[in-house]
Amino acid sequence: MKKILLFILAIMFSASSFAYTLQGSTKNYPKKLIEVENLVNEEGKPTKLSDFKGKVVILYFGFSNCKYVCPTVSAALKQVAEKLNEKGLRDKYQIVFITVDPKRDDPKTLKEYKKTRALDEFTFLTGKPEDLKKAWDAYGIEVKEVEKPTDEHAMHEHMHMHGGQGKMKMITHTPVKTIIIDKNGNMVEEYLGIYLPVDKIVEDVEYLIKQ
Repeated sequence: MKKILLFILAIMFSASSFAYTLQGSTKNYPKKLIEVENLVNEEGKPTKLSDFKGKVVILYFGFSNCKYVCPTVSAALKQVAEKLNEKGLRDKYQIVFITVDPKRDDPKTLKEYKKTRALDEFTFLTGKPEDLKKAWDAYGIEVKEVEKPTDEHAMHEHMHMHGGQGKMKMITHTPVKTIIIDKNGNMVEEYLGIYLPVDKIVEDVEYLIKQ
């Protein structure tokens, strides 16, 4: 009897050792999806995050005029999409981008941004500043518009446009985070930073799709 019990425990330990562990930060997760109201997609169609229930959602924040951070994150997530598509999972996930620059990112601008960067699997959301601010606050994104000196060439252009101040207004948003939401609408993990581990995200999303 003792041998049988030890054998069962060994099997249970072996099974648990092969349990999958999500590879992003799971601190304070899982928790329920925070709904975002009154936003529209790049086609101008009202869109909520809960519209994608049944799919794994990859959510991040940015703006179309961003020169470095947002394109770097978008490029990595485009690779994620390509790898998931190669696995036959094209319709099982959705990448969602919420703008932090409502003054410039109207649906027409985001539609063109999506087209020129070939981000076919992405949905871009925008809306009124007050509605977007609720979304930023809900997901812990701090958005600021700051003035920074331009370089010499850009300063010439900027001074021509803005009365010789030699400064330009820039959007900042912190932290840079990518949130993974499972098929049931639970936020289960996040990846922090600009340089995303593409293969790890692919593995996580594939696992969540198959659950």
